[in-house]
Amino acid sequence: MYLKLKKALYGTLQSAMHFWKNLTAKLTSMGFMVNPYDKCIADKVIRRRQCIILWQLDDIKVSDVDSQVVSGVLGESEK
Repeated sequence: MYLKLKKALYGTLQSAMHFWKNLTAKLTSMGFMVNPYDKCIADKVIRRRQCIILWQLDDIKVSDVDSQVVSGVLGESEK
């Protein structure tokens, strides 16, 4: 069976996987641990509190009680 897609499905999957691999590598190099049950969640204890990063495709959320920690994580991730 053959079908014609309106979007490039294979390229979309490849780019999403490439983004996930790059982001995961960057976060683990920063000391974050990827959740074994949900591979799109990473966390790290910073200043005795848990900083959580979660993402879906290209949307990323950094969550922490202290906004300075969030700014620091974002600054470090851009290096």
